[in-house]
Amino acid sequence: MFRALQMPKATLARRLLTKAKLYYMPSSVTTPPTSRSIAELDHELTSVLTAYTEAPDAAASVAALNAWRIEAAAAIAALSARDKASPDVTTALGLIERMGASGRWDQPVTEAELNLADSCAPLGWPGLLAAMLLVPAWQWQNAPELERVPTWLWGPYTRYLFTPPQGFRALGQAEAYPRFCLQRLTELQRLAERNRGSSAIRAALEAYLRTANCIPLYFVDDSLKRHYELRGRILTLAEGIRPAEDLPPLPREGRRLKVGFINRHFSSQTETYTTLPTFEHLDPDQFEVILFSVHRTDTDLEKYCRGRAAEFHFLPSDSSSQLQVLRDAMLDIAVFGTNVTAVLNEVTRLALHRVAPLQVVNNSSCTTTGLPEIDLYVSGTLTEETGASDHFTERLGLLPGPAHAFNYEADRQDPTLHWTRESLGIPSDVVVFVSAANYYKITPEMQVAWAKLLAAVPGSRLLLHPFNPNWASSYPIKRFTDDFDRVLTAHGVSLDQLVVSTLRFPSRCDVRELLRIGDIYLDTFPFAGVNSLVDPLEAGLPIVTQEGHTFRSRMGAALLRSLALHELITDHADAYHSLAVQLATDPARRAKIRDRISSAMEAKPLFLDSLAASDAFGALLMTAYDALVEHGRVEFRRNRSPIEAEPNLDVAATLSTAGLMLELGAGDEASKLAKRVLAAEPACHAARHVIGKMLLDQHATERAIAYLMAAVESGQAEARVWRDLAIGLRRIGNHDGFLQAVETALRLDGADVDTWFLLGEAAHECGHRELLQQVHDAVEKLAPHDPRTATLQARLATVSSAAT
Repeated sequence: MFRALQMPKATLARRLLTKAKLYYMPSSVTTPPTSRSIAELDHELTSVLTAYTEAPDAAASVAALNAWRIEAAAAIAALSARDKASPDVTTALGLIERMGASGRWDQPVTEAELNLADSCAPLGWPGLLAAMLLVPAWQWQNAPELERVPTWLWGPYTRYLFTPPQGFRALGQAEAYPRFCLQRLTELQRLAERNRGSSAIRAALEAYLRTANCIPLYFVDDSLKRHYELRGRILTLAEGIRPAEDLPPLPREGRRLKVGFINRHFSSQTETYTTLPTFEHLDPDQFEVILFSVHRTDTDLEKYCRGRAAEFHFLPSDSSSQLQVLRDAMLDIAVFGTNVTAVLNEVTRLALHRVAPLQVVNNSSCTTTGLPEIDLYVSGTLTEETGASDHFTERLGLLPGPAHAFNYEADRQDPTLHWTRESLGIPSDVVVFVSAANYYKITPEMQVAWAKLLAAVPGSRLLLHPFNPNWASSYPIKRFTDDFDRVLTAHGVSLDQLVVSTLRFPSRCDVRELLRIGDIYLDTFPFAGVNSLVDPLEAGLPIVTQEGHTFRSRMGAALLRSLALHELITDHADAYHSLAVQLATDPARRAKIRDRISSAMEAKPLFLDSLAASDAFGALLMTAYDALVEHGRVEFRRNRSPIEAEPNLDVAATLSTAGLMLELGAGDEASKLAKRVLAAEPACHAARHVIGKMLLDQHATERAIAYLMAAVESGQAEARVWRDLAIGLRRIGNHDGFLQAVETALRLDGADVDTWFLLGEAAHECGHRELLQQVHDAVEKLAPHDPRTATLQARLATVSSAAT
């Protein structure tokens, strides 16, 4: 505990002011008066912070805020240590909270500020409060441990400890912050375990729940497993969750698995776009899909999602009722599709509880969750390196390919704006680097890397669109641009080489249109892009990315690998810089890469193939569920080998057997084999044809068409695939599509008599004599002895007679 020094108020204030003048106060700032009350200082803070926010680097606003901080700290330090119930204490705590929310604490602290805080801290709890006003905990190495603080301050002090930065402003901060958090999480978890029932611990835990934001942890290429283990335990203690009765999995033979997808909402947001493909095409014979949403949005995307599920439920407003609804649903699998690794939102709270035998998080969560009741983390083989399981508290499940897939078609909008270089003041003959990476990802290290790049490519421009609404509702825009300007100046780069978009677009299509004016897209490191990379890929832009060792740093590279663009992936900063410069100075190389990107995107890559995403996700869920049934939860979780649906399948041999089974009339066996192939290669066109053919035979026509359309979109489909697609389209009355499919089939194989007879049947139905004659002439040459030829001739005669 701090020793409350019995020092007269005036003496304490004088000591603090002396320290302030000696260590901190600039010569241009006069010593502030000491006679104003804390209430008066509280009243003044609004205007001081307003001026600072509007001009965070202006000398006058900075000096005014610094002077206010010193005066307020002096007034707080002079509080009587005997009167902790004074209204001034409440006001002082409010001042500290407002300072933490102002963004001032993101500024690197000076040695003078640290010395001043160190001199205040030993002066009892008033001195500690004064120090808390002056420097942030995450930059103050000597900030006292929680257990050395008076217990009645544990709540406010915990809030102070875990007040997150609004963005890093200096080199090294992104790496230092996780080290600080690990220490403080360890302290809080240890105290909470030892003193679960104390009011001080309850206050500390409540403060953590209200304050903690883990987003600033993301920006290191290191494992965060221990951080999230501690967070998971702290959240469990804070929520008062006791070990619940386990929900044993029941074998799935002879029944469908009930899978619930739990999201905060299903509106137009990245978490919906990446969760939707995992459930919209799940096999209805194997899965019953139920969606649970915390919030109602009534958007087009929400309506589309409702149409892709057996049931859609809006959860009640309180947690206990939400849990009851989920448990009453008797789910086999619960998939949490909202990010549960950033803040304590409604879905994070639910994920702390056991609501289904198998509980899963998808890639919306940027790291391992550390939540005790989450069993499986779903990633991808291209997104994880060997040994990746060590980064996860959950069992790791691997989809073939990238971890991510997106459906941007369900509510696609046309762009509302058209951009030109002229409209943005950018010369037409310069190289333009672009990035839509979020503000938080553009760390000081990234700013320096990009400044060096601009310096190496004379006249080049960097166009950024960093303030998208998916991460936050507001950003410190002026501060960001001022910080970046300083970096540019330090590297000899003209400020007009940076163009920053602050617009809020109605849809991602407008973002893509803005990026089209660029030549090269720059990904970020160590938190790479993934959602934000789809836009430049659709625009055909070459992308430069740097790959690391964690899920967050490998997402962008996974997309590029799936497009066979390995040469755009680098593994260290110098290589990143070198590649970007090479592309900037070689327009012919850029043009070739653009052509390759355009071709690959037109062929619907794996990360834009919703059918493949659903098939792969469904296969992984079944594999994981069966393993849980067979081994039990303890062994399932203890086993650190990643789960894959068909990791060692001989695809060619399996396809060959499936084809033979289909020829022998064993459609069910053929379909089972084809599904195994899709678990290993989700976009295999041959396997899709087998399943589509089987579904046609079962008269599941619309689902059959989905597989057959996907098969022909690969560009490798044979005539018989197009013929089967034509059969399906004819059944649903899509005559134009039917004719197009038949025409394509005959163009690929003009001797395919089955397709000619199919066309003849359609011509007879609509009484089209000329087309029927054309078909008759063809089959008479190709299959004169086929009984269907005689039937066709009779039909032709009937049509001719009717016409006469």
